[in-house]
Amino acid sequence: MYPLIGRSLRLVLFIFIAAVSMLVWEKSFVFADSSLNSEAQQNDPEANLKYLFAVFFLVWALFFGYILFLSRRLKEMRNEVTMLKKIISEKNNT
Repeated sequence: MYPLIGRSLRLVLFIFIAAVSMLVWEKSFVFADSSLNSEAQQNDPEANLKYLFAVFFLVWALFFGYILFLSRRLKEMRNEVTMLKKIISEKNNT
């Protein structure tokens, strides 16, 4: 049970680091109703491409992190099943 807690904490730590790095990377918050945006910037579709790429990267990183987490978990479960089969076969042989 403790390895699962460690993995969960690592996943939460990864998400936290990613969120903090995005906040540090962009020093200001921009809201949809913000009047700080000029008219030219609001009409420019390429103005927010860096946010699109950042979210795109973050979503794929989380997806592959989750796949890695699931593959490790599946490997542990397979090892546990083989160990339990071995224990059961040893008990049946004696």
